[in-house]
Amino acid sequence: MLFSLSGIIFIQGYWIYTSMKNIEEEFSLTVRQALSSVAEEVQVRELRYYFDQFETVIDSAGSPETSEFRDVFLFYDNDAPSNLSALHAFGILEEEYNVPVNSLDNVSKSNKKLKDFKGVRTTTILKETFDRENRVSLSIKKLKDIERINAFEQATYKAFFSDLANTFPIHKRLNSYELEVILQRSFIERNIITPFEFGVFSDGLATKVSSNNYIENQIGPQYSVPLFLENEGVNTYDLVVSFPKKNSYLTSSIIGITLLSLALTLLIIIVCAYSIYEIVQQKKISEIKSDFINNMSHEFKTPIATINLAIDALTNKSVKNDPEKVDRYLTMLREENKRMQDQVENVLMISQLDRGSTPLEVQSHAINTLVEEAMSHVALIIKSKNGTLKSMLMAEDQNVAVDKNHFMNVFVNLLDNAIKYSLEAPLVEVKTFNEEESWVFEIKDYGIGMDSDTMKLIFKKFYRQQGGNIHNIKGHGLGLSYVKKIVELHNGTIHVQSEKGRGTTFQVRLPLVNDKISV
Repeated sequence: MLFSLSGIIFIQGYWIYTSMKNIEEEFSLTVRQALSSVAEEVQVRELRYYFDQFETVIDSAGSPETSEFRDVFLFYDNDAPSNLSALHAFGILEEEYNVPVNSLDNVSKSNKKLKDFKGVRTTTILKETFDRENRVSLSIKKLKDIERINAFEQATYKAFFSDLANTFPIHKRLNSYELEVILQRSFIERNIITPFEFGVFSDGLATKVSSNNYIENQIGPQYSVPLFLENEGVNTYDLVVSFPKKNSYLTSSIIGITLLSLALTLLIIIVCAYSIYEIVQQKKISEIKSDFINNMSHEFKTPIATINLAIDALTNKSVKNDPEKVDRYLTMLREENKRMQDQVENVLMISQLDRGSTPLEVQSHAINTLVEEAMSHVALIIKSKNGTLKSMLMAEDQNVAVDKNHFMNVFVNLLDNAIKYSLEAPLVEVKTFNEEESWVFEIKDYGIGMDSDTMKLIFKKFYRQQGGNIHNIKGHGLGLSYVKKIVELHNGTIHVQSEKGRGTTFQVRLPLVNDKISV
């Protein structure tokens, strides 16, 4: 179970890691595509400006100063059934205007004249009897369709305009607001919706074109793309864009499924931990119940053996004729039978208390009297072990509502434990006193004591603190469980303090009733 759980956690962590890596790679690729698009658009917009200026100048220049065809291309198509042919002609017409180039921009110092190129094409239907060379001459003179060649396809113009634009500083070629709008539009088209900062650098030095909050040591990853590529592919400027909140933006895309995955993993961990806890608890309970069965077997074995011996003795003829011996053996049988009956009743009593099927006969009692009566029950036992039982019954307010029989068993159990767990001549101290509207019973011994782990378990059913041999200390492990149950049913509390080798103190607190009974 632990191996599988570790595997699940590892796989979940690896999945989250790879997902973040994939999302980050996709983000970086998308950003680079967007920046390439922006760089291309910025350059195209600049060239379009110069082409528009060029068109305006050409349109206002009037007739060209000179015109000549640079190239002429002919295509011949023959249709045999109709005895007709088609001649397609296409030519490039170069026109030169008496307008200086510096009219495009006041800064330019060039005195070259402007040239324009036009595409000229026509189609002529021919008969086979005509001379083809004459037809070529005729088709050129009868031009039917004249159109301006697309300026964007003219490498000559593009190179010229690029050289012209490079004479200006970057802040006159491109402003920050325009660049920000283009960047934002490009990012939104690719579903990149997160704050960004940008700046344009020239040979590694910052220029005036940047976003309001851009700094050179910008937080977050940075992406760059060359701006205004020259004809040889060399670039002077670089556009640098950073995303300060990139990590949170990328995390937000998988936060939902990640949290769900973590929640399910946590649930699996809790279930596994609870299962392991239950398995350990069941194992402990199984061991405790095994000990309980062994203890009960031992507790029954002694009286059964004694009963068998008494019965065998009663069958002896010499004993039958001796009334005194018969009475003694009968008394022994009765006591051992009662001992077995008490053991069974104790077990049944705990079971009934757990089910709540045993009603309590609660009445007000001067509870110090019950303590004295319980002490008298164990007086002979402690005397037989050369022990000492001290009592200081100082409680003046002792009117407590209890079930007399049950609480008599509580006091006897606590006294019996104090005697049993004292290895030498037992010394037991009993005190009663009042504290904060409560009657307090305290019993202290100087026996073997308990460690902290044992104190956590002593109120559990079937648990017994044991010496080296499981049967050294008689009992069935139900005494303190029974005591705690009875005290709690009377709205009281029981606490224990102990130190290994120095003894144990039990303290029982019960609430006083209104009608006080004085000593």
